[in-house]
Amino acid sequence: MVMDRVAWKVSVAGGKGTGKSALISRVVYDSDSPGSASKLLSRKRLVVDRDGTKISADLLLQEISDGPEAERFLPGSNIILVLVDVTNPASLDFAHDIVKYSKTFEKKPQILLVGAKSDMKYEAQIWTEDIEKIGKKEKVDYVMVSSRTGEGIPELLGRITDSLVERVYAKRQRTA
Repeated sequence: MVMDRVAWKVSVAGGKGTGKSALISRVVYDSDSPGSASKLLSRKRLVVDRDGTKISADLLLQEISDGPEAERFLPGSNIILVLVDVTNPASLDFAHDIVKYSKTFEKKPQILLVGAKSDMKYEAQIWTEDIEKIGKKEKVDYVMVSSRTGEGIPELLGRITDSLVERVYAKRQRTA
């Protein structure tokens, strides 16, 4: 059986305290303990089936803080997960700024808004509609997740892989 192998850089960006480390830890180690995620690249290996073709995909996840680090590392990303902490209204504006900034790159990454801490419904100050509004304005999708409970993580991984697999096959068809 022939298996395609791909590696994708996934940048996890957002303001301080939005849950970047916890999200990476949940995706890679199935734990919400941010202590197990490093500031370097963390790898999650997946096997994706696309119309009977198996694709071995390495997701190389990197936490991106704001400032010079964002300017240095975001432009080389295949996909950027922009986190919005639903308990912190300031994180919505910060996320919107990251989305707008990411759209200026020459090499266009996929962008996905991620509503983090969805398990904290009683402390929420940002609603799905608020994230959806930015998504519609900037033409990006969104997903709600909880790193603590794992809620939404399978959907997030599905969206990442579907999006990037589509890009790979579209690129192959253009060059064929």
